Amino acid sequence: MEKLTVYLDQLKRMRSMNRYYHDQFLLDVRILFILNTVFIFISLQNIYALYVLPLISLFGSVLLSFHAYFLIFSRQYSEYIELKINNELGEDVLIGHKLENDYFFPINDKKIVVAVLGRGFTWFSFVTFFITGYGLGTFFYSIYQIYSKSLNFTFLVLIIIVLIVTITIGIWWFVSGTGEKRLNKIFEKYGK
Repeated sequence: MEKLTVYLDQLKRMRSMNRYYHDQFLLDVRILFILNTVFIFISLQNIYALYVLPLISLFGSVLLSFHAYFLIFSRQYSEYIELKINNELGEDVLIGHKLENDYFFPINDKKIVVAVLGRGFTWFSFVTFFITGYGLGTFFYSIYQIYSKSLNFTFLVLIIIVLIVTITIGIWWFVSGTGEKRLNKIFEKYGK
């Protein structure tokens, strides 16, 4: 099989993965928004609904980060393949990775999951922070309400422990670049 055909097949696969996880991300954001909003409303009449909000927020943050995990992977691999194809052809025929780096977020810059601060900040970064802020807001709103109403202290302790573990692992994988360093080791081995 011709090398270029293999590259194009892999690129098509990665672009398909990218679309799937974008679609899934947006669907899940809508579902999580509706659930959070419904449980905030229910909690106005039934304070025990407050227990559901931090669970939705934490689960939602992990789920959305999981989608981002695949988006980053597919963007990294798509760029790698496009560079390989351009190198094979001797010119920049494929520029999708350049457009994505400028318009969405620079894939190789330091970021908070998929949001870049500084010169790489985009609407994509804003939306990421906005969605994250909404999730954190509902999380801390519910925690504060549970605490101020002297509900279940054990639940608060457990949920805070889960939050700390989640944030710590998120920082280790995304912010420190552990995942992308693993990808780059493979790319370097096969010539990026």
